[in-house]
Amino acid sequence: MMMQIIGIIAAALAIGGVLLNNHRLIACFPVWIVSNFLTGFLHLSAGLYALFVRDIVFTLLAVHGWRVWRRKG
Repeated sequence: MMMQIIGIIAAALAIGGVLLNNHRLIACFPVWIVSNFLTGFLHLSAGLYALFVRDIVFTLLAVHGWRVWRRKG
């Protein structure tokens, strides 16, 4: 049950991140970082290692995007 709640929160955060990005708001990046962290936790717990690696890459891309955006802003 707890894993399902974490999954729902992660999905809601991911959607929220996209909506923030659509409005060109820098807040999309920390939202995505949390979403990817939660999703990564779920994938690692389930032994889905390829998806876990993808989540790490997405998290690193979000950190990179956040840093680039802050430098330009």
